[in-house]
Amino acid sequence: LKPGGARLCLQAPRSPGRAVGGGRVWAPPLAARGGLAQMCEIRVHAVTRRLARNFEGLFPGRDLLGEPHVVVTLAMQTQHRQTAMSAEMMEERQHRFRDLVERMAAFKERCDAAQRWCDFIDPSTGAPFHSDSATTLLECDERYRSLGFEILELGCCRAVCNEKFGQCLVMTSAFVQASADEVSGDLAILERDSTVPAAIVEGTSTSAEP
Repeated sequence: LKPGGARLCLQAPRSPGRAVGGGRVWAPPLAARGGLAQMCEIRVHAVTRRLARNFEGLFPGRDLLGEPHVVVTLAMQTQHRQTAMSAEMMEERQHRFRDLVERMAAFKERCDAAQRWCDFIDPSTGAPFHSDSATTLLECDERYRSLGFEILELGCCRAVCNEKFGQCLVMTSAFVQASADEVSGDLAILERDSTVPAAIVEGTSTSAEP
């Protein structure tokens, strides 16, 4: 619970991979930091008619079907479960939010240089970072199920999770007017910290095989 009792919404270069549900997973070796193997995971989803309906109104005036668009999600592993309320968790969460914004801003700059429209979601508010919109996409929004995440209803709060990190993650997403092939060369910028290797997933798969 937030102070006052309100409900809280908690939330790389390619290497050979294996096919997973129509996509491919690239998972470089883990790097250790502070005794914990930390990673980020990048997923790319082509915007289909079904996905476009889910996100209608998020970017006013933007037709997600008029030209090819993709959604790029970036999940970063955390040391603390995001449902374990503590000062340490909240401090780490805010630090990770800054990391997400910095990496997404650099990714957008790369898209801008290539003259590809791009905007991303502010993880702290759920609002588009550069678009004036009354619609938000918080990390515990049910629509993230269509992008490979699970949303847990825990009574006191809701939490986003995935198979790789469980509840130990923060995440956000970017929308780009491009094909998956066109953005593939820019995904490594989302892994700017070389000590946090990324697993890059292409396609609409929701989990990796064991």
